[in-house]
Amino acid sequence: MPSTPSQGGDFCPACKKLLEDAVIATCGHVFCQLCLPSPSQMGAQPSGRVLLCPLCEEKEQEEPLLVPVPLGPLGETYCEEHGEKIYFFCENDAEFLCVFCREGSSHQTHTVRFLDEAIQPYRDRLRSRLEALSKERDKIENTKCQEDQKFQVLLGQIKSKKEHVEEAFEKMQKELLEQQYLLLSKLRDLEQQIWNERDGYISKVSEEVTRLGLQVKELEEKCQQPASELLHDVRVNQSRYEMKTFVSPEAISSGLSKKILDLHRKILNLPEMMKTFSEKLVRHLGTDSETIVLDPQTASASLVLSQDRKSVRYTRLKRQLPDSPLRFEGLPVVLGCPGFSSGRHRWQVEVQLGEGGGCTVGVAVEEVKRKGDQGLNTSDGVWAVILSQQQCCASTSPATDLPLSEIPSQVGVVLDYELGQLALLDAETQKPIFTFSASFSGKVFPFFAVWKKGSCLTLKD
Repeated sequence: MPSTPSQGGDFCPACKKLLEDAVIATCGHVFCQLCLPSPSQMGAQPSGRVLLCPLCEEKEQEEPLLVPVPLGPLGETYCEEHGEKIYFFCENDAEFLCVFCREGSSHQTHTVRFLDEAIQPYRDRLRSRLEALSKERDKIENTKCQEDQKFQVLLGQIKSKKEHVEEAFEKMQKELLEQQYLLLSKLRDLEQQIWNERDGYISKVSEEVTRLGLQVKELEEKCQQPASELLHDVRVNQSRYEMKTFVSPEAISSGLSKKILDLHRKILNLPEMMKTFSEKLVRHLGTDSETIVLDPQTASASLVLSQDRKSVRYTRLKRQLPDSPLRFEGLPVVLGCPGFSSGRHRWQVEVQLGEGGGCTVGVAVEEVKRKGDQGLNTSDGVWAVILSQQQCCASTSPATDLPLSEIPSQVGVVLDYELGQLALLDAETQKPIFTFSASFSGKVFPFFAVWKKGSCLTLKD
């Protein structure tokens, strides 16, 4: 490595040139590294003898203390008291020292080190802190990248959903326009048929009117003839002017009347159909799909909840649970949370029915009875459907049997609090199971019941 001249114009006392690779002896004199003689050149003696500095011939300690200490480039910091350069650091007083300060009485018993040596522990601590901060920065940076990837995924999903919505509405608009075109085309065809039949009817009737008009005119002329002429033609023309029954043609054919009536019925129901569709669309888009979990504080001792509180199954062995006014006793019931006191909400439940068992899905008021004799109908504050392998019924009072062709394995629940409506449907086919009309007050909670081994319910996201 090339030599590094000292800063500030300092000269080596040995070679009289600018200092290069400066080192300092214990006496405080500074030399170029190459100019400072080795201990053997400085008159090293057998053990017990001292070594002398070639410049001041000051007695030094044993040989190891004369080992040169590299300083690197010297700085421009000077001692305010002595005007000498700073080469040392007192760790006791945290002060910078020159050669004369170091030899002073106030620092004789203190720990004094060369600057490079004294700064090393601080450098090490800074490096350690630097490494820790770098790791923390990298960790946060990685977390930021991971979370940003999640945001990018979500933004991608939103973009895809926007395209899906645009595509769905464009398709619907296209289909509506096609149906509008077809309906208007049918009306135009009917209009043309009406015009055609009108023209035919008018033509036939006009011909008959013209024929009768000619006869009227001819008879008027005959009436003006002398009696001899009139009597002469009477036998010849008598049958000619006899009244003939005119059969009026059918103004509107039966086929056309049937087409008009059929189209009239379709158009008559069109506004109501569009209104119903619009209301369903608004209700569907305005319905919040809720993340429902099961509330363990309400669960009967006969029920076992999964760790994620998404699933519940029946057990014959009742668990030992702390008593709570919220817990159901008697019926194997558990409530879901959160509860609702406004808005439109939707959730879905997967139903698994054990042999001879069943499940109940619906909502219940917060004040539903939880101890003693309990009921499962609307008069008890429960709106639900009860499913088993054999039948399905609604919790009306009295109960309403529901003749379903197939017991659903996925039940959708749609609650409209303000409308006072709870709709339960087959989530796979979207066919309605039963719809309750009620006047809700206070909070209502998702309501579930499971009985018999092998039966369980799972909330779907």
